[in-house]
Amino acid sequence: MSKKRKKSFPSRYILVTFVLVSGIVAWFLFAQAKSKGQIRNVLLISIDTCRADYLSCYGYKRKTTPNIDALAAEAIVFSNVISPVPITLPSHCSMLTGTIPPYHSIHNNAEFKLSESNVTLAELLKANGYATGAVISAFVLNSQFGIGQGFDTYNDKFEQTHFAGNIAERKGGQTSRIAIDWLEKHKNEKFFLFLHYYDPHDDYVPPEPFASEFADNLYAGEIAYADHCIGQVLEKLKELKLDKSTLIIITSDHGEMLGEHGEDTHMYFIYQGAVKVPLIFKVPGRQKHKVINKTVGLIDIVPTVCGLLKIPSPPQIQGEDLSAFFGKSNPKLRQRYLYSESLYATRYGVNSLLGVVTDGWKYIQTTRPELYDLAKDPAERTNLIDQQPQRARILQDKLKQILEQTVRKVDPQDMIELDAQAIRNLQSLGYVAGTKVSDDFEFDQTKEDPKDLIEFHNVYRRATGLVHKKQYDQVKEICKKLLADRPNFHELHDLMADIALMQNQYAQALPYLYQGLKLKPGRYKVHHNLAVALGKLGQSEESVEQFKKMIELAPNDPQTRNKIALELLRQKQVSLAITQFESSLNLDPYQPDTLNTMARIFATTSEKNLRDPKKAIELARRACELTNFKQPVILYTLSIACASAGQFPQAIENAQKALSLANMAKQNTLAMKIQKHLQSLEAVKPNFESGRSSK
Repeated sequence: MSKKRKKSFPSRYILVTFVLVSGIVAWFLFAQAKSKGQIRNVLLISIDTCRADYLSCYGYKRKTTPNIDALAAEAIVFSNVISPVPITLPSHCSMLTGTIPPYHSIHNNAEFKLSESNVTLAELLKANGYATGAVISAFVLNSQFGIGQGFDTYNDKFEQTHFAGNIAERKGGQTSRIAIDWLEKHKNEKFFLFLHYYDPHDDYVPPEPFASEFADNLYAGEIAYADHCIGQVLEKLKELKLDKSTLIIITSDHGEMLGEHGEDTHMYFIYQGAVKVPLIFKVPGRQKHKVINKTVGLIDIVPTVCGLLKIPSPPQIQGEDLSAFFGKSNPKLRQRYLYSESLYATRYGVNSLLGVVTDGWKYIQTTRPELYDLAKDPAERTNLIDQQPQRARILQDKLKQILEQTVRKVDPQDMIELDAQAIRNLQSLGYVAGTKVSDDFEFDQTKEDPKDLIEFHNVYRRATGLVHKKQYDQVKEICKKLLADRPNFHELHDLMADIALMQNQYAQALPYLYQGLKLKPGRYKVHHNLAVALGKLGQSEESVEQFKKMIELAPNDPQTRNKIALELLRQKQVSLAITQFESSLNLDPYQPDTLNTMARIFATTSEKNLRDPKKAIELARRACELTNFKQPVILYTLSIACASAGQFPQAIENAQKALSLANMAKQNTLAMKIQKHLQSLEAVKPNFESGRSSK
């Protein structure tokens, strides 16, 4: 037995030694792999409205991007990158899904939300154990548009705002500060962080010293400022020792035309100034600069990240994995045909712009098709469609194949109904909903060519940008001239009606509202505006008819009922308003604001047959419960309801709680109202106390 023990000691010793040595070797290999650049984290940075040729690492004559340049010096730089659409929301949808607009069905800002049937990069990485976060810098990427799918945190609420036009924009410095805090919080986790910088978007107003340094080109100054802000994030990565394990990708959603081909900004044309963007991959452990001249696309980002992380790409992705380029030699790949579109001009009743780009060539399908030799003619000045018809036909066939394989039917459930303020915010930057998609992929040669409408577009866009400045007379003069040119363009009638309504000129709004509906029937917003205008003019029956049409268009939308009810209240049709509020609550009982409004009606209405203090208390208490008794305005209503029922001690108690919460929230106007209400309750307090004691 002892001999067996003696024999077992060496074997155990060997086993233990083997385990220890294996552990040390494994640790050494892991540490070595980590030092060589194992990818643990992913940082995707999108600089909105950034042309590739305005980055100094892409050849710009001035030093606009020193921080990005330093990164690019140790990175893979793709020199010919195509955005599928020169508009912020649809382009970012492509960037984050690896699919083109005909597939993901987002072609413009603000019209539709990204369907949940799409799979985003955030969803892919979250499913593989990554913490996912995003910091967004403009309303056009608000989570209501579906772009936030898969993110644990999606920061699109602006604590402080800069206004580009009338649209809330987070300046780059704020974006970087939030990103730095996020990195600090998640430094010990695998993470995916998406950063969106909006600064290069017009209006071009970079802060100092960039405004002075680039006074002759403020667009370049905005890009320089964005680079400065990105540098702060890159520095934080180094400080946290995350730079050696983070895959860093820098790109843009689209460019800016800057007057080329007659376009001031972007969205309208698909020339290179609008769709050629930067794309830089800094892979951990790699320090050698490499430039890839092959034509690639924004849709390649998702499959490339998946390829680098050994994660399977979703089957619907139209992009390709570019990681094969990251080695010493370039792979031999099939020729690529990158899709690009703008349906923006179709709002004017003219043709769409559908393009395909391959190595050295671009074809644009429209009324008068275009073909450009990008190698010899990068500015796209010479249309070779007549000189090279065979090449044009080949590229047209490729374009048809792409559309046949990708176009999906738009789901009406994904339509977005924006409120009036959101629409005005978007209009201030020329982001106006209205693109139709039904037949915009047909190769129709009978419609007008968008090239012939560029000046009309520029003038109309400037007019919408003047609305937020309240230069209404100037806007009206512009619209009248544009209407003389295109009287059937319904958006001009809508804009004239909006201005009249903003000026309380309800009678002047009516003909534009009716004509707008005649040109494009069945529009919820126009019926709503008609209902309001008719109500203001005392035409109650006609107003109610418009409300009924709103219900027909949105029968299951509780907010439609609420809008109708509020307008009926304004018209003093209290009973009808209550009916609509009740219908709204039947559709969705969890509406504290609606409950609060109804409680206030039942507690204070002068119509004795409708006054019901007991019901008012019940509704107000339900609203308080839904908001955890934390909303001062609802507690204030509960106090009013209790007072209406003669329950003065409860009324005082709730008023005191409401006042405390209002003061904490610095809601000064509300606090003054509650204080006045409380004083009136205190004034009657002796009466009800003496009445109680006498009993």
